[in-house]
Amino acid sequence: MPGEVVVIGRVNVDIDMKVDKLPKVNEHVICETGRIAYGGSAANFATQSARLGAKTMLVSCVGDDEYGQLAVKDIAKTGVDTSCILVLEKHPTGIFVHVYDSKGERIVVAEPGANRFLEKRVFEEENLLDAQVVHVAGSFPMLIDRVTELTTSNGMILSLDPGRAGIDLDYDKILKRTDLLFLNQQELKEYFKINPSESALRAFAKTFPGIVVLKMGEKGSVATDGFEYYTSEVFEVPVVDTLGAGDSFAAGFVTAWMRSERIEQALNVANAVAALTITKTGAQNGQPTLDEAARLLRRHQVSIDSVLKTFRRRGKPREKPRGPKKSSKPKRKRRSN
Repeated sequence: MPGEVVVIGRVNVDIDMKVDKLPKVNEHVICETGRIAYGGSAANFATQSARLGAKTMLVSCVGDDEYGQLAVKDIAKTGVDTSCILVLEKHPTGIFVHVYDSKGERIVVAEPGANRFLEKRVFEEENLLDAQVVHVAGSFPMLIDRVTELTTSNGMILSLDPGRAGIDLDYDKILKRTDLLFLNQQELKEYFKINPSESALRAFAKTFPGIVVLKMGEKGSVATDGFEYYTSEVFEVPVVDTLGAGDSFAAGFVTAWMRSERIEQALNVANAVAALTITKTGAQNGQPTLDEAARLLRRHQVSIDSVLKTFRRRGKPREKPRGPKKSSKPKRKRRSN
């Protein structure tokens, strides 16, 4: 059974390379550092959620290849339930190539591989019904339609981070059933034609019964339900690699918010989690535990005791995570407008 959080989205093989400068057309450059690891927005969110102590299930697709097998093993080591990861025969696992320089400029090339079949993925709804939160990482129009029906019918919290490809989603329909919406500044402007001013964000948040959470990189973050409005500045840490920071941020927010339902605390946890994530290379290597995030927050005189207490009170020994499948809940909390 999924427990608290179900995450739906991509699993990838990440090829991560830092160069002195990005290559021009036909130019050959040698990278300063390079590594291969496992990522994908949903996988990053799921592993971070599990490390923070939330019982987490990942719904995804990988190829029937060595990369898919190793990715599932790597994800399962963090405590994520991988029993709803579908292994697709004769299809490769997705590949994500990330090349970046010291100025933050980057080149991204993705081969979706088995992730192409997420839209067609028929998940067994009874496997998800015990979840408190369903988080969709990425843009999957047909899948999101099914998920919104599931969460609305069963009083579950719907969390959505549409990512880079979310321009074609039917937000007029989706937002009516969305409880947590994660965006960066570019997505806010491109998808909704909104600049990140306080008045604009408050007004936008009042158009649907949920919370807007805005990721602003070095400028910190903002969250509002249209009435409460909170900001959180970034925590100064040595920046090694920002890959996956947004996914860890979202996992930190969801984990804290579903326990406390306090926007300010959730925002501070999210920023602390993202800050620690970027201190190591790769999307998942720097992901912290809740105690590690709490220690960083205490150094900045920020307390999250109410969140920590819920984990101590409700924590139970975890069941052994189950493996992937082979293939050829508290009620939803709504505010009044």
